[in-house]
Order: sequence, then C-alpha cells, then structure tokens
Amino acid sequence: MDEIDLKILNILREDARTKYVKIAKMIGLTEGAVRRRIKQMRDAGIIKRFTVETDIEFEGIVLIETEPARTEEVTRRIKGIANKVFEVSGEYDIAALIQTYTIEELNNKVDEIRKIPWVLNTKTLVKLKN
Repeated sequence: MDEIDLKILNILREDARTKYVKIAKMIGLTEGAVRRRIKQMRDAGIIKRFTVETDIEFEGIVLIETEPARTEEVTRRIKGIANKVFEVSGEYDIAALIQTYTIEELNNKVDEIRKIPWVLNTKTLVKLKN
C-alpha cells in the first residue's frame, strides 16, 4: 500500500460511493488505474466491504507551537495534512487531529507538520483506546 492507495482510502472513507472517475480526477490518475488499485485492495483484504472497513485505525492529536505572527499560515498548511485543525489558546497555538491506517502514516504526517516553516515545537498524543 502506497501514498496513492492511502489517498483513495481516505476519499472512500468520506464517501464509499464516490465514482472512480471522480477519484481519478482528485488524485491525478486514470479511471482504470483507480479501479485496478481498488480491486487490489479488495483482493488483499484492505477494503473488506463497499463501505470501507479497515483493520486498524490510528488517531493522534498534534499540539503545535508556532511563531505568533504565522499561526494562520501554519494552520492553512496543516489543513492539507490533518483531518481537523483548530486554533487553540494556551501553551500551543494549534491542535490537529490526524487519523491514519498505520502508525507509520501517522508518524509521516507528524514529520510533515514539523517541517512547516514557523513551527517551533510539537507534542503528539496517540489514542490508545476509546
């Protein structure tokens, strides 16, 4: 499973009835390539039902301290990485909720946030149970 497969899963997770043509346009592939990838994920058991069911899901909250004058810009950039983003008060300026299928994907997204200019510090909390 690669980054493209993860993008497809995220789209299907939002709406499992999304047409292959629309998914293809959203991620820059052909409809046939999307169809093939979804079939491979179904054959591998990654997609178990039409409504997309995954074995394990990881959730993390990333608390982010930014340079004060750049909080809005950092927030805008994080919206392209995280599922939900909030500007907050207190020691940190931003809280980002990240939901992933693997711990590696969660770690990659946290690393991506850390590389954003004007991010001074982060603290990551990983959900252990509901």
